[in-house]
Amino acid sequence: MLDFWIRVKDCLDYQEATQKDLAEKIGESYNTLQSWINRDRLPNAEQAVRIAEELKVSVEFLVNGKNIRPRINLEKTVKLLREAIVNLEKDF
Repeated sequence: MLDFWIRVKDCLDYQEATQKDLAEKIGESYNTLQSWINRDRLPNAEQAVRIAEELKVSVEFLVNGKNIRPRINLEKTVKLLREAIVNLEKDF
């Protein structure tokens, strides 16, 4: 099996979702998704993007295992944490 599909399955397991859930969310039939997996066929670029978006990972991660996250996500997380700390300090 292609590493792409192994990573998809790992993400689904982590999110406690099924392949049927994924197929529905990306607008493909369950049989189509199963066909891709069973035949070790990579989805086209548009399909890969939809899969990655639903799994909340990058296409690059699904293809080669590298977990590239834009820096903006880290900055947003830090900002939210700082706001939470300020709000907690107000409560005490």
